[in-house]
Amino acid sequence: MTNTTDNGPLLEVRNLSVDFRIDRKTILHAVREVSFTVGSGETLGILGESGCGKSVTCMSILQLNPARTTIYPAGEILFEGKDLLRISPKEMQHIRGNRVSMIFQEPMTAMNPLYTIGTQLMEAVRLHRPGIAKAEARELVLEAIASVRIPNPDRIFDTYPFALSGGMLQRCMIAMAMLARPKLLICDEPTTALDVTIQAQVLELMNELKEKEKTSIIFVTHDLGVINEMADRVMVMYGGRKCEEGETAEVFLHPAHPYTKGLIASHPSPDYTGRRLPTIPGGVPSLKDMPKGCPFNNRCSLATEKCAGTFPEYREISEDHLAGCFALEQQGENHGRV
Repeated sequence: MTNTTDNGPLLEVRNLSVDFRIDRKTILHAVREVSFTVGSGETLGILGESGCGKSVTCMSILQLNPARTTIYPAGEILFEGKDLLRISPKEMQHIRGNRVSMIFQEPMTAMNPLYTIGTQLMEAVRLHRPGIAKAEARELVLEAIASVRIPNPDRIFDTYPFALSGGMLQRCMIAMAMLARPKLLICDEPTTALDVTIQAQVLELMNELKEKEKTSIIFVTHDLGVINEMADRVMVMYGGRKCEEGETAEVFLHPAHPYTKGLIASHPSPDYTGRRLPTIPGGVPSLKDMPKGCPFNNRCSLATEKCAGTFPEYREISEDHLAGCFALEQQGENHGRV
């Protein structure tokens, strides 16, 4: 079950819906009625293809979606019991980067190329600790750079981003995110742009920091191998909806939703022999063409007319393992076992 603080989960998202207003007549539904929790010291993996609503969900936690065009028609985002959708911009600024930090997908564009690494990390320190002395801020930055296993922190401090590799830059981004020792770290596909060797090193580093700082992590990716390496629990998303959620090993061994099964079947196993892997037919629909009911119904071999009418209620597969699919109603008590 989910690890919690004394007063409940560190983060609890309840029935979150996110819309984008394109013009006066057009509103796109990006996320619909998504709920999940993150316990203290826990890593939740959010899995799904590009365009499934993973990043929009996470950006909503820190209010980083475009303010002028984003609408939150329903839902709550409770962090340490406080609803982040209903606090003032000043309160949000204190939480953002301080209590909750985020690492973005592309390290090459996440930092300003006109300023040195040290200048940008110093800015992060002084933003959240306005009264800190310059010398003390510099020491904190050097310690942070060293903590992510980058050699010669003094040299890196005076280096510009374009002079570093993608792996080095991503380590600097992790150092920046961890400067304030946040309670929650959101990682939006932070290893996508890295080669396999560097990716493994970054994942190992993040796990070490998690154990050392007791930080909770939301890890967004479309890579099943990364989820298996990082996450205690996993939530599978498709078409802005949660399809399935549970402990990582349970979901991977006993997937219940047809979309989860398709993702796992299309991923090479350790005994992969080079045979052609199965694929999920079709592609993720755009927000303008999202199917009614279950958004996966136009790609699902089990879909019926019922699936195109409404989204199903979530059914309990086992303890802390839920899935939303009408086909589960006909599969008996062991419908999740395959």
